[in-house]
Amino acid sequence: MSEAKFTPGPWAWFGTAGGCPEIYLATNHSGRRYVMGFQRWGLNGAQPSFQPEGRGMVKAKDLLQFEVGDQSIVGLDAAQKDTSVYRFQIRGIAAPDAHLIAAAPELYEALRMAANDLNTAASLLPDIAPALLETVKQANATLTKARGEA
Repeated sequence: MSEAKFTPGPWAWFGTAGGCPEIYLATNHSGRRYVMGFQRWGLNGAQPSFQPEGRGMVKAKDLLQFEVGDQSIVGLDAAQKDTSVYRFQIRGIAAPDAHLIAAAPELYEALRMAANDLNTAASLLPDIAPALLETVKQANATLTKARGEA
């Protein structure tokens, strides 16, 4: 199996919603290495949009969670109305897909470790080896896809 070429995790959402707004995905170690950012395209601003809980596409600015202030505040408009949020540094985006994207490196590593452990278990448990090896096969196919090799 080849090595993963993606940026090692863990990842988290960062940025600021004040002044010159910016949202980016980066490592939360080693000096915040950028994983994904957004650039202006045409006359419209660039920001991610997510579909939380089947509510249709929602701009990230309406899903932002902030480092400072009431941790239950979600969205830039709500933060601007709440005096406890006095700085607009982003700590996350309140959308399940945003959480999944940020957790991708840890998920990759957990699946890699589980596949290795199941492969070892298959050699020790011949009665259930075929089922274990099928799971290992599926896990390795997913890991291959995540590395861009599928």
